[in-house]
Amino acid sequence: MDWKRFTASKRFRCVASLLVMFHLLAITLPPMSFQTRGPMGVSPSISTLLRPVEAYGQFLYVNRGYAFFAPDPGPSHLIQVAISDESGNREEILYPDRRRQWPRLLYHRHFMLTEFLNEIYQPPLPVTGLSELDPLEVEEWRKARLRYESFRQSLLDHLGTAFPDRDVALRRVEHLLPDLARFQESPLLLTDENSYRVLLDQPVEIPVAPVSVDGANAAEQLPAAATTDATEGSVNVNDAIADPQPKTGDQ
Repeated sequence: MDWKRFTASKRFRCVASLLVMFHLLAITLPPMSFQTRGPMGVSPSISTLLRPVEAYGQFLYVNRGYAFFAPDPGPSHLIQVAISDESGNREEILYPDRRRQWPRLLYHRHFMLTEFLNEIYQPPLPVTGLSELDPLEVEEWRKARLRYESFRQSLLDHLGTAFPDRDVALRRVEHLLPDLARFQESPLLLTDENSYRVLLDQPVEIPVAPVSVDGANAAEQLPAAATTDATEGSVNVNDAIADPQPKTGDQ
């Protein structure tokens, strides 16, 4: 067989070009679906293009968002652990820490665990206002919260084995990156303590419809939902670490 003639044939080149284009679509469309995602979901045009290559991308595990290559990768998420003994002495550790987790792959695995804990976070069910929600929505909320609590407890159990006979508590911490304008105004180190904030674990308030007064709608505005990443107020009982600012780390 004349392989040179076969590889140069028009049919072969067309098939090879189609396969290359198919593979490139499988790599480029998933990040586009992440970037175009809005309140109504993924862009319909991107969703239509992604559908034929979705299974192929999942099989090769190339269906990633690659947001870390974007101009604005966003904040990272860590956990601050407080370890106390019977004498009241306490040590605080921030995970991940590249000085503690070495080689770099071990640090990266710890980082993925802390990011996953934040990714699956679901605030506790509100004490009031559940009647305003759909029962299926409440059940999904309950399942998501249980998933978060189970994973969080597994981290506490592992820390308990690593530090036996000592009390262990943890809380989520967000490490913010300064934007360009702020950095140009006042250059900061990545480890500046002001770039860390504690993410509190507290219920979200369900807005209640305004009550009409004398046949007219009340002018009062609906209460805003409480954010779960507030940096003020008391820390949840399970996150009872006294110092509101974590010790600076490397992430």
